[in-house]
Amino acid sequence: MSKTTKKKKKKPELLRPTGVGLSVKLYKYEGTKSNAAQIATALKKVKYAPKSKKHAGAGFSKVSATGKTVQGEIIAGFKVPILTYGTGGRLEPVHYISVSKAQVFVKTGKRTVEVRGSERIARKFRMLMEEHTGAKLTPLNLNSEGMKSIYGEATDIASVMLSGVERGNLTQAEFRGVSIKNEAEIGLYTRKYRGEISRFRGTFPYPSGAQHTTTVNADLGSLMIYRSGEGIAEKDLKWIVGLMEDAALNHG
Repeated sequence: MSKTTKKKKKKPELLRPTGVGLSVKLYKYEGTKSNAAQIATALKKVKYAPKSKKHAGAGFSKVSATGKTVQGEIIAGFKVPILTYGTGGRLEPVHYISVSKAQVFVKTGKRTVEVRGSERIARKFRMLMEEHTGAKLTPLNLNSEGMKSIYGEATDIASVMLSGVERGNLTQAEFRGVSIKNEAEIGLYTRKYRGEISRFRGTFPYPSGAQHTTTVNADLGSLMIYRSGEGIAEKDLKWIVGLMEDAALNHG
């Protein structure tokens, strides 16, 4: 008798943020017709090679192009000031270098960029890509219709920020609570007082079944996905980023 073997299910690839969650910054770009291979070549030339431990350098590693996507890692050092007691017991400023890393994806098909890292390293990446490829990067922000489409996908919304409110001296309004997605007050402020959803926090029906609290910022084109359990599944991140890109590009 022949033995049958069961195939082991492949465990989902997990991203394990070092902090409470993963910050994702999205951009759109224009100003260059370079393909993925050409962009990868340009970024490879910008290597992370600080002159010394006290130098805040920035550059790339592990850059590659597959199809219409460039994938790489940016490493950047940042000067962080602290106060310490010097001669005579006086407080004096001293700087040390804090090194950060982020995964970056340049998608030439959609002409979008995804940076998985902090706001400060996203700004550093933006500066380097613009300088070395000639591209112009701007936040992949969502207009009113784009934000509505993302908002419609979310569940268990716990906070909503409305901007552009026209009610006397009031220009912003924030609502917080439990499952407030369909609260009448939110509809009142969007319809009667012309407010638009600029930021909200809730959960989404992620493909893996995970329940990650997620913050969406329409103006900055950014996400904050809070980790739960061991980490965040790669397919969940790709799914939510795809939603953001489609909402921005289809409702631009």
